[in-house]
Amino acid sequence: MPPTPDAARRPWTRLLLASVLGVGLLAWLLRQVDLGPLRAAFAATPIWLWVVALAGLCLSYALRAERLRREWGSWFAAQDAQGLARGRAPGFVDCLALFLTHNAAIVVLPLRAGEAGYPFLMQRRFGVPLSDSLRSLLWLRLQDAAVLATLAALWLPPLAPAVRAGWAALLALAWGLVLLFGARALAALAGRVPAVQRFQAAWLTHRNDRAGWALCAANWLVKLAVLALLLQALAPLDVMAALRGALGGELASVLPLQGPAGLGTYEAGVWAAALMGEASVIGAGAQVAAGALALHAFSLAVALAAAAMIMPWAREPRPALENTTR
Repeated sequence: MPPTPDAARRPWTRLLLASVLGVGLLAWLLRQVDLGPLRAAFAATPIWLWVVALAGLCLSYALRAERLRREWGSWFAAQDAQGLARGRAPGFVDCLALFLTHNAAIVVLPLRAGEAGYPFLMQRRFGVPLSDSLRSLLWLRLQDAAVLATLAALWLPPLAPAVRAGWAALLALAWGLVLLFGARALAALAGRVPAVQRFQAAWLTHRNDRAGWALCAANWLVKLAVLALLLQALAPLDVMAALRGALGGELASVLPLQGPAGLGTYEAGVWAAALMGEASVIGAGAQVAAGALALHAFSLAVALAAAAMIMPWAREPRPALENTTR
C-alpha cells in the first residue's frame, strides 16, 4: 500500500523544521559576533594545542573502536559455540572503519538519520542480522546517555567546590556499587522474574561488561577534555566553564530535532552550558558563540577527514560468509 501524501511529506517537514531551528539558533547566537577576537584567538593558539586536540579525538575514536571490537568478538564467539558460522568477527581496524563511517553519516545527515548506517554496515560487511545490530546500537546509545547524564549531573549544576567534591564522591560510589554488584543483583532478579531473564538474554548478553563501560567513560572523558582545552583557548572561559561548554555541545548533538551536521543546536548547547552560572563571562557571550562555532567546525573537519580516508573500506563488497553449521 503506497504511503499517503501526509506520510510522504512528514520526513521533509521534520527536515525543514530542524534546518530552520538550526539556522535560526546560529543566526541568533552570532548576531553580534565580532570576528576580530576569534581571529586573534586562532592566531594565539599554538600549533601544539591543535595537534593535541587532533590526537585526543583520534584516541577517542580508537576507544570507540575497541568497544565495538569487544562486543562483536563476544557475539561471534557465542555464535560459533552454538554451531552457527556467520563469518568472521570484525577486528580493530574493521571496527575503527565502521565507527568512522557511521560517525560521518551521523554528523552529515539531519535528524540522526545517519544512525541507520550502523546496522546497514554490520549486515553488509559481517552478515549480522538487523535485529542484533539494532540491539547493539541501542545499547551503545544507552551507555553513552548514562555516562553523559552522570557528567552533566557533576559538571552542569553551579555548585561550590566543596559541594561539588562531595557530589562527585556520591556519584562515584553509586557507579562503584553498580559495577561491583549490579550484575549479581540482576542475575538474582532474573531467576525470579521471567521478563528480566528475557531482557538479560536479549540485551545484555556479551555486552554488559565492566571493560565496555570503562571504554565508554574513557572515550567521553578524553573527547570532552580535548574539546574543553580547545574551547578555552578560543573563548574567554575558565576550565570548568569550558568543560561545561564541551559537555553542553555533546548533549545538544543528541537532540532528535536538528539540522544537517547539528548546525546551530551544537553551538547553542556550548553557549548555554558554558555561561551557566558564570556572571563573569555573560558579557562575552558573543565570543563564546564564535568559539563554539570554531570548535564545531574543527570537530566536523576531523570526523569527515577520517571518514574520507576510510571510505574505500565501506565501499568494498562483503566477503562471502560461511553458511555451514557444525
